[in-house]
Amino acid sequence: MPIYLVCDLSASMAAGDRTRALHDSVTALRDAIWANPVVSDTARVAVLGFATSAWVVLPLCDIATIDEIPPLAPAGLTSYSAAFRLVAATIEADVAQLAADEFGVWRPMVFFISDGEPTDSRSEWQAEHRRLLDPSLPWRPEIVSFAIGDANAATLAQVATTRCFAARSGEVVENAIAGIADLVIRSVVASGTAGAPVLPRGVPAGFDEVDVL
Repeated sequence: MPIYLVCDLSASMAAGDRTRALHDSVTALRDAIWANPVVSDTARVAVLGFATSAWVVLPLCDIATIDEIPPLAPAGLTSYSAAFRLVAATIEADVAQLAADEFGVWRPMVFFISDGEPTDSRSEWQAEHRRLLDPSLPWRPEIVSFAIGDANAATLAQVATTRCFAARSGEVVENAIAGIADLVIRSVVASGTAGAPVLPRGVPAGFDEVDVL
């Protein structure tokens, strides 16, 4: 089961301890998978970051074997287009490699986290989003999105394919990130245990669910 954590690392994420909270969340996911060998055998996790451009922070791997999660360094703008292009290219390459290694591959799951509005045009990022979700692609992902900080819930609802969550007004971003981590961990562990993708259940503390558009 390929799982992609797609994290907004634009300059606004430098506020407070936001990137530390994200890093702690990825570390907590690693520890949860390490503690469950069945899940470790099933789940493969990648971390992607995006700002003015997008990049692979941690390539798809058995994250339980990673001693240290790479640092998350915020800077730049908030290009959703760059994020979706990278997600599409990375999933295509990863699925091809997994198939070549004779793994059965489940439909990928993407957890998309943003604390602000995209700085590229709506037409640009929506075009890349449509390419990522092209119905002809067998590896097109399911996307769960999270709006934190100054992100607009309506925008993130357009990003999601299955569920979208928006942090409540006034919710501390670091606390919201911890809530996201809990939901992601539960989803990954449930999927690995069930032997099939299980979408997250419940709503993270401090969030409201938003209808997917």
